[in-house]
Formats: sequence, C-alpha cells, structure tokens
Amino acid sequence: MIVGIDFGTVNSSVSFIDDDLKPQIIVNERGVRLTPSVVYFKNSEEVIVGEIAKSQRLVKPEQTILLVKRKIGEDYKYNIFECEYSPPEIASFIFRKLKQYASDYLNKEINQAVITVPAYFDDNQRQGVLLAAKLAGMEVVKLLNEPTAAALAYNLDPTIDQNVLVLDFGGGTFDLTLLNSHNGIYKVLSTKGNTNLGGIDFDKVIVDWILDTIKKKDGIDLSNDTVALQQIWNAAEKAKIDLSSVEETNIVIPYIAINENGPYHINITLTRGRFENLSINLLFKAKKLILEVLKDANLTPDQIDKVILAGGTSRIPAFKKTIKNIFEKSEILGTINPDEVVALGAAVQAGIIEGKLQNIELKDIVSHTLGILNDDGQFVPIIEKGTFYPTSSTKMFTNTRDNQNSVIIKVLQEHNDNLIELGNLEYVSEFYWRKEEANISVTFYIDINGVLKVIAEDLDHGNKKELNLKNPFLELRNINIEEKKKFLEKINVL
Repeated sequence: MIVGIDFGTVNSSVSFIDDDLKPQIIVNERGVRLTPSVVYFKNSEEVIVGEIAKSQRLVKPEQTILLVKRKIGEDYKYNIFECEYSPPEIASFIFRKLKQYASDYLNKEINQAVITVPAYFDDNQRQGVLLAAKLAGMEVVKLLNEPTAAALAYNLDPTIDQNVLVLDFGGGTFDLTLLNSHNGIYKVLSTKGNTNLGGIDFDKVIVDWILDTIKKKDGIDLSNDTVALQQIWNAAEKAKIDLSSVEETNIVIPYIAINENGPYHINITLTRGRFENLSINLLFKAKKLILEVLKDANLTPDQIDKVILAGGTSRIPAFKKTIKNIFEKSEILGTINPDEVVALGAAVQAGIIEGKLQNIELKDIVSHTLGILNDDGQFVPIIEKGTFYPTSSTKMFTNTRDNQNSVIIKVLQEHNDNLIELGNLEYVSEFYWRKEEANISVTFYIDINGVLKVIAEDLDHGNKKELNLKNPFLELRNINIEEKKKFLEKINVL
C-alpha cells in the first residue's frame, strides 16, 4: 500500500485512500491528525518525535530540533551527545514515526509513500528529502509538489478549461503554483516560492514585539533567556492563532522571570490591527510573489478562475483580505482544512499510482534553470526554468587546450538570481585530445520527482560517466546508505 506524507516545516501528517476511495488522515497515538515536526534526543540512543518533543524545547532546547525542513539541502550539522547529524538524518526520524503511525493504523507494514515538497524546492532540497526517506526505510514512489497536491485534494474537473492558482502558506514556506486544466490535463504555467517565509515568521514578529514591549515598559530584557524565550514563542503562536478569530487577545505568561520586586509576569494585550501592522513586511513579500507568479504566466488576476488556499498561515485574516482584494472575480476555495489539504492530495496521488482512482495527467515544470559553467566562467543553461518534466536536454562541449584527457563539469542551478553549485563531474578519457578535438555531450535528465541526473559522453569513443556529486550539502549521497541506516536504526524512535 502507498500512503501520502506531508512533510511540513512545523507539522507533518500521513494519509491514505480508504475502502470508499476517499483520502483520510491517519491519527497519531494522541488521536491528533497533525504531528509536530520536532525531534528531541532523550539520550544518545532514544529520540522522541512529535508533541512531547515540542514540549521539551522549553527545558532542553539544546537537545530539541525544530524547523529541520528549512535546513534540508544545506551544509549544516546538528551536534547532539557528541554526535553529528545532518538535516536528512534528523528528518528520517520524523519519517520513521509517520511510517510507524501508518503501519499501526492500517495493520500492515508500510514501506512506500508519495511525499510532498514545496514546488520551489531546488535539486539539493529534493535530494535531501529523498535521502531522509531512504534512511527511514521508505521508498518514495513520487515527490509531489505541495500546491499540486492541494489541487488534487479539491478534485477539480480537469476537463473544464480554467486557471487555478494554489497558494500554500505553511508554517515555514510559501509556495505558489498556477495551473491550467484543459482536456483532462493539468499543466503548471508558473511557480514561485519562498522557503523561508511562513507561519513561524509571523510568530517571530509577535515574539519581537513582546520582548520590546516588556523591555520598554518594565526594563526587563529576556532576549538571552533561553527558557523564557521558548515560553514567549509558545504564547506568540497561540496569539497568532487567536487573532484569526478574535479582534484582540491577552498574552499571559506567569512567573517568567525574577527581578528585584519578585516574580515577574507578562500580561499584555495584542490587537489584530497591531499584529497586521507588525506583519506588514511579511504580507508585502507574499503579495509580491503572487503578482510575480501571475506575471511569469502572462495572466492578470481577472483571468484566474479559482484560488485554492492551503497551509495554516492562509487563515490569517490580513492575508485573506489581500487575496480577496487581488482576485475580486475569482472563486476562493478554502473549505478543506488548510492544514490537511496537502496530505489529502498526496493520498489522492498515491491512489492514482495504485490504480484505485482515475488517472489525472499532471505536467509540472522545472522551477530553476540548470546548467554548467564554461571555461570562461559563464553559466550555460541546459534546462530552462519553466520546462515540463520529466525531460532531458543535451549540449555539446569540447576541450580548451592540447594534450588534455580530462574535463571538469561544474553543475549549477539558478536560485533567486544566484548560482548554486550542485556538484562537479570529472570526465577522464583514455585518449589525449588536441585543442578543441573532443566531442563531449552533456545530458541533463530530470525525472518525475524533479530530481536531476547528469551524464557526460565522449561521442568519438562511446565512454560515459554519470555525475558523482561532491557537494558537501549532500555528502551523504556518497556514503553507504545501508551502513548509515543501520547506525540510525540503533536509535529508538519513541
């Protein structure tokens, strides 16, 4: 059986298609449908994932890891109990827990999953998620872009010609995808995103306001008090949620500190209007991305038939108001729980793959231009942003000097106007070339998961070599996965 997994920055969930061919969320051991994406190291041999782990950040923040999804694909290490862990290794504990929930609930061993990722995730990040799943003993049958998953959950009729904009505003990322449905096919027209813009950033503006308010009011500075800060973060998240339904909320944290007058308590009021003013820069960033995704597709707001809201941050009233002001003529869809819609869509995709549900043809696009660096230091695109995948593209290159038998192929991708190195391919020939004698084809393949493979071939002699990435962001790709799995399996996930 194939399940759907929404691996979220703040919360994760797992889903499946039931006997009535409906997508359902699997509850965890607490009977809750969402599991915090938090890992707490109880000791060197035991980790806790979920709500209990989240509560430990108050007392043992140095052993508690949050927001690991934001580190996927980066050269980052967590040092815990004198051991180093990469982001994919930490994320693997979350996948192991979700796999356990699914296996217990469905009363069978679950080893296959459709896993959702932000549409704007680059190759390093996608590879990081695939690696995390492998380390958890999961076979990823498909990486599904989160906005596409949300569209699948709404079961829109693909035979109706319409433009659908999906706005997935989650706890850690804002992901936008514009689709067109026509003749039974969903085509992605454009995609945008910010993997560092989400609900946690709205929490932060409240945290900063609380710290600034009590410092000005009472001269109390808690910015370096780790335990106090965690309590303030909890209160800020609650206040943000409250202000989605009420105009003002009281932030009360008793006994948060001791000063010369004795115990100090926080008791302040935050209004929705003030919260919106504090968040104005974040809302501006979101609006800018919305207008950019429309511009990339050469469409105006009036040409958008439906707007789908996904992700818990989409509940913020100021964000909803922004959407309504931009898309005055569009139908706004938000009836499915925005915290669950991506996971439900992943289950739908799993059902399609298993043949349980009618196939819907999806044509997704590459979100970043991919290419190589030539000898002049210029970026040479091989697969352009906006190309439908799976796809492949080949370009010819040659050597630049006499008596040369090797070339270094630097593989890069454009990301937010920057060039990010994905890895180097060193091609060594049995023959020595004269200058510009070699005929080397470089082929980029992008598979159904949006993941890149690079092959270089000497057309004159038929020798091929596949890219062996040496990028430190994903150094785990170059070690024995089974050995790493055995090491991680010694750690019990509670």
